[in-house]
Amino acid sequence: MHETHRPNRRTFLVAFAAVCLVATGLRFYRLSELPLGLHYDEAANGILAGEIARGLKMPVFISAYTGKEVLFFYWAALWMRFLGVTRLALRLGAASIGVATVIATVWMAYELLHKETEGSWIALGTAGFLAVSFWHLVLSRYGFRAVGQPLLQALTVAALWRGLRTENRKWLMGAGLFCGLTAYTYLAARAFPIPLAGALTALLVADRDRRRKRLTQLAIFVAAACLALAPLARYWLTHPGSFMVRAEQVAADSWSEVWRGLVACLKMFFVEGDPYIRFNLPQRPLFQPGTAGLLILGIGFGVKRITCLGRTPGRRFASLTLASYVLLLLSIPVMILPSALATDEITPSNLRTVGLLPFVYVFPALGLFVLKSVLRRGVERLIGSGIGEMIGQGFAMGLIVLVLVLGTPTTAGAYFRDWASSAALYNAADGDMVHVAHYLNEVDSGSMALYVASQHYRHPTVAFLAANYDRVQWLVDGQTLVFPSNEDALFVFPRSASKGLAWVASVLPDDTLVAAPSGPDQAPDLHAYRVGGGSHPMPERSVKANFSDAVDLLGYSVAAQPRSGGNIEVAVWWKVVGDAARPDYRPILRLADRWGFVWAESQPFHFPSEQWVPGQVVVDYFVFPVPPGAPPGEYRVRFGFYSPGGDVRLAVLDENGAYGGTYVELPVTLDRAERPPHVEDLPIDDYLDVDIGGLILLGTTMEETSIRPGERLFVTLFWRAGEAPLASRPISLWLGDVKLYDGDPVHGTYPFGEWPSGEIVSDRYGLRMPLDMPPGDYRMEVRVDDAAVSLGSVTVEETDRVFDVPSMRYSIEARLGNRVELLGYDLSTDSVAPGETLVLTLYWRALIEMRTDYTVFTHLLAPDGSMTGQRDNPPVGGTYSTSLWVPGEVVRDVYEIPVRVDASEGEHRLEVGMYVSATGMRLSVEGSPDNAVALQPITVVD
Repeated sequence: MHETHRPNRRTFLVAFAAVCLVATGLRFYRLSELPLGLHYDEAANGILAGEIARGLKMPVFISAYTGKEVLFFYWAALWMRFLGVTRLALRLGAASIGVATVIATVWMAYELLHKETEGSWIALGTAGFLAVSFWHLVLSRYGFRAVGQPLLQALTVAALWRGLRTENRKWLMGAGLFCGLTAYTYLAARAFPIPLAGALTALLVADRDRRRKRLTQLAIFVAAACLALAPLARYWLTHPGSFMVRAEQVAADSWSEVWRGLVACLKMFFVEGDPYIRFNLPQRPLFQPGTAGLLILGIGFGVKRITCLGRTPGRRFASLTLASYVLLLLSIPVMILPSALATDEITPSNLRTVGLLPFVYVFPALGLFVLKSVLRRGVERLIGSGIGEMIGQGFAMGLIVLVLVLGTPTTAGAYFRDWASSAALYNAADGDMVHVAHYLNEVDSGSMALYVASQHYRHPTVAFLAANYDRVQWLVDGQTLVFPSNEDALFVFPRSASKGLAWVASVLPDDTLVAAPSGPDQAPDLHAYRVGGGSHPMPERSVKANFSDAVDLLGYSVAAQPRSGGNIEVAVWWKVVGDAARPDYRPILRLADRWGFVWAESQPFHFPSEQWVPGQVVVDYFVFPVPPGAPPGEYRVRFGFYSPGGDVRLAVLDENGAYGGTYVELPVTLDRAERPPHVEDLPIDDYLDVDIGGLILLGTTMEETSIRPGERLFVTLFWRAGEAPLASRPISLWLGDVKLYDGDPVHGTYPFGEWPSGEIVSDRYGLRMPLDMPPGDYRMEVRVDDAAVSLGSVTVEETDRVFDVPSMRYSIEARLGNRVELLGYDLSTDSVAPGETLVLTLYWRALIEMRTDYTVFTHLLAPDGSMTGQRDNPPVGGTYSTSLWVPGEVVRDVYEIPVRVDASEGEHRLEVGMYVSATGMRLSVEGSPDNAVALQPITVVD
């Protein structure tokens, strides 16, 4: 392959037309129907393109959805301007780019291999392989921005090599424009400059006689690329974090993960490909056996050509051809990096390795024509050069036809029959949500309230396809029912959000089911229920509570008898009665025992407060696991509402409207486990496996091994009963010579004699250190009968205590509940402007030993009683609880109180005090009806 043979123009154009026809047919056939579904990500792309099409936005970079490059969205928006904001318009944008990429690939490969024998035919063969590529076909029929990256890469290389070959500055400038625009296509395009730089470096090294001119040419190219990139680069600079946000989310955490990713990506070529059905027939390699062999042959030929061309430095076109092969070979290891490094998600990924296209398909085309060259030389030796020349021209055409004839039915079958119309893809691509959108468009909803269950809040698939989307309220995870005060309600539960469907069916009357249409697998794709207005089911257990005048708790039901190691299933009834002030309040539930130990927690995002409407009755179903080994007995589900954005909870208000804590306790009873758990499922830190007369101490866990006097040492003992019956015998816990506990297990409530054979129990304790415990290292032991088992060493730290009263600006000497005395305080200022911070230093003295940890409140109140500033926390920033104080000890306690920006001018009251955070009960202050110590007034000035 050393001499250039130009193909017959007519023959070449016929073959080129055939490639384009196949590429177009595969990419446009039944595009409005296949692939099935409209995944969350693709629908989000449709929404973003629709906003551009309507003129609502003109972004340089889209910050939503973890960041998106914009070029594809503008192209799709152009289609939407003519065809409407539809799924077909979105996918037509991708399909047209796919066809354009096949065409651009011919030009790119032609320029790269311009001086190679039959370089034109190799270029057409590259496009032929790309045209029938299952990989590229999948991406070309999806509305994903990544499809634009191969097109811009091909145009960049084609224009650059043409400019370098012809020394035409316009082509160099055009190449720079295409290169800069490549950054606007997809995240993986940021790797493209690496093989490009490697190839251009090889060109400069090899073409040393023309190096100055080459540098000038490359300077033109780089300047044009920087000009095109400038708006996006400016966005990245002015929005810190936007450049790396998505990469950081999926990046490998260690070098071992990087290696694993690289191996997986190399295997994707021939052995095991992308496992995710959304972008592949799971595990289907990129290259099938025949094409894989040609790929290897082509890579070998490329390596050989670099070796040969490297021996002839200075030849004008030899240097450019050398750079071509360097680019092609470098593209393989470099352009798999976006997938190899993203090990926190699917690896290997056909989507993230899109940068390999179209470079990698040059190699099977090279391999094909290497075989053709070998065959031609064999024929020439046997028959003669004339016949060989005729075969050379005709056989080249035949090879292109062969690629299309063999590849088209294979790819079409894999795509249209096995993948695009499969039920598995339908389910993975949110096909049921498409069905939901169509159902909402068809049903006569009238004035009904519409509630749609979904795995995602405000699912983009429904947002893109449903005409009445703005009326929909979302039931995330499908475990919630909302009954409006007057109007009828339509509930739609797609199969992807139906894990609570059995519970829903048990709550709603049988005659409320109005639709259950099937999906491609003939199973119900969704369930729709219609419920009359003004009615709702009632809870089994009535519990009344008021949460900040926003929610009234009505009651709860326990759906099934909970067991240790099983699940807690509880439905809670609550009614919206007012404004929650923040949009992200959601329920929070904690399973706690009688001693305050929390065993499980659930904080689901089912029905956030931005959807709440006064009068709605919400029935929320919660399922959360109970840890294995939790002892049977009486527990409480602590129910409340939490705002993650504000890190605040709705307060429980008592009958007088006073603060009563942040949760309501819902009693539940936990039964024994159906069978003992596996030991490896227990959170044991130190395994012991000590047999004490048929009772086995499996191990222990201590949360801390360094502790201050007055603090609690949290210890869990993991017991297993041997052969029953066991004798009831007490256990004792010792720290050195100090006994911290003595009694039956589980705080004296579950004697060993009640345990069945083989039962495993996690026995938790919070052992308070005596306030007079001397500092030092102690041995922790558990004793049963005469046996003593060491649990490890514990260090008791020395506590620096102050008993002398320091000087302070304001003395006050106010007693709080005869437990603690406020000696006085310091103030940073007695006048403050809205938005500024008031620094208050309090000086406390403990009057007695306290076992309760109190929270300090510091409130700045306007004349009308509204809160102007507030800071509540345990003393000393939460680091020195009142249970650690000894009688007579003086504690300095600093608070920085931010003053509201809308605080009115005038004199404001500054009050402090202490309360129990769980109940809101304040320590009493003599002479104060609200149990607060009044400090001096603070003047708010403008």
